Amino acid sequence: MSTQALSLHRVAYDPEMSAFRAEAQILDASGIHRRPILWRGPTTADFKRIARGLRDAALGGTA
Repeated sequence: MSTQALSLHRVAYDPEMSAFRAEAQILDASGIHRRPILWRGPTTADFKRIARGLRDAALGGTA
C-alpha cells in the first residue's frame, strides 16, 4: 500500500476560465510530483467545497 500526501499551492481564481487554479504537489514513494490543476466552481462556493474540488481534480486527474 502506498501512502500519499497532497498539498495545494498558489490557489487563485481565474475569472476568464471561471475556475480555480492551483499547483498540486503529491508526495509518494517515488518522490514529489507537481502539476497544475483546475476546478470550475463559483466564487461563492465555501472553502470546504473549493478545497474538495481541487483535491479531487489533483488526485483524479479531472477538472
